Amino acid sequence: EASRGMADESHTILLVQYNVQLGSRCYHDFEGRSLALDYLLGIYEKELKRLNPGSKSITYDIADVHGYLDQLSDVACLEFDSSLGAYVPRRKPWLKDQLIKHLQQQAEEDGE
Repeated sequence: EASRGMADESHTILLVQYNVQLGSRCYHDFEGRSLALDYLLGIYEKELKRLNPGSKSITYDIADVHGYLDQLSDVACLEFDSSLGAYVPRRKPWLKDQLIKHLQQQAEEDGE
């Protein structure tokens, strides 16, 4: 969705609240959407490793990632839209959709 001034690699601020404690809120900024999505996948993979310390390899699918996002107290992002000169808020359902597209793109690139 590169409508108007929104490029896939627009500055993106990821907002995460890991649990109900307000102290678990944090933000991370990235030069582009794909880096923010990679970060989200990375925190999920770290959680899988923490929960399965003896496993040499761990596999997951998009439903597992979506389940992880659902158990977070909150997750959203702000993407810079150059045509507006402002950040556009994006909620959890949008992030889930973007993660599907991101993983599909990675799979296509790996298949080439």
